[in-house]
Amino acid sequence: MIAEDTVFSVLYDKFMFWSDIVGIITFGVLFYSILRYRAKPGSEEFNPDHIEVGTFPVDRHNTRLEIAFYVVPTILIVWLTVLATSSSSVVWDIPADEDSFDVDIVGKQWFWEFDYVEELTWQDDSRITNVNVDWKFGSTTLTINTLGSSAVNATVVQDGGAIDYAIDLESNSTIIDLTSNYYIYQSVKVTDADGNLLHTWEHLPVDHQLSTAAGEHLVIPCDEDIVLTMYSRPHDQSNPAYVGVQHAFWLPQWGVKEDLVPGLEGGTVITFEPDRLGTFDIRCAEYCGLNHAKMVGYIDIVARDGENCDKDVGIKLISDSEGSNGGE
Repeated sequence: MIAEDTVFSVLYDKFMFWSDIVGIITFGVLFYSILRYRAKPGSEEFNPDHIEVGTFPVDRHNTRLEIAFYVVPTILIVWLTVLATSSSSVVWDIPADEDSFDVDIVGKQWFWEFDYVEELTWQDDSRITNVNVDWKFGSTTLTINTLGSSAVNATVVQDGGAIDYAIDLESNSTIIDLTSNYYIYQSVKVTDADGNLLHTWEHLPVDHQLSTAAGEHLVIPCDEDIVLTMYSRPHDQSNPAYVGVQHAFWLPQWGVKEDLVPGLEGGTVITFEPDRLGTFDIRCAEYCGLNHAKMVGYIDIVARDGENCDKDVGIKLISDSEGSNGGE
């Protein structure tokens, strides 16, 4: 979901609805009373000495109306409080560990680090790129199908080492003898003759770390409950008395934001469920020092290898610039 689907956006719409209703009734009564009961200077009804601000006219006392002025706003406030409380309960209803995808977020001065508690293997939607990478766990063969694409080269990375392979343009099926090892970082990036990225396949193993200091994005699978556990820690460990500064991890498109509290060993947690491919903003919403403005990043919503993001929104095909994230 993006911003218009979030619980806070729905809550905002409900608050605005009831505010409009109250405003229409209040100003309607106000203007009606002005027009209906106004008395001009010189008329028999005009008596400025009789007007007392904040009280009901003593000669036109209406007990039911006076009670309504107190009861109706009280009911409205109680109703809005119930809405706000129930929405907060939804936000803090953290899914069970076995049903969620967990990532640890570490805020430093002035960048984000993303530590993967679970592995993630993903690739771009082949319906968009016309490229499909088949490289299963333990397989000794990497197959790249490129029928209908302009692919000419594939760069394969295994644990830091990169090797370029030419795409077989005659068969449109390139087979590479290479053993997959899911305990290390692996990626396959397919490009055209001009070096433009067409398709990305990537495996992020457990304990893999990404950092915005290196220009990397947080990569998250779609259609899953995401749990982010966040910590604030100093970049320089030379001073044991220094525990870091306050940050606030903010995902504007999902309407979720939470503080990273220095010295809090258990960290803080937020959860959300993305259902749309794309690259979205990460911001720090808490002033954290002179380079606070540099505390930015991006989150890539991707589909797990062999899956897609059609669960909630129907087939949502997006442009290549949005679909080919690759943490670039």
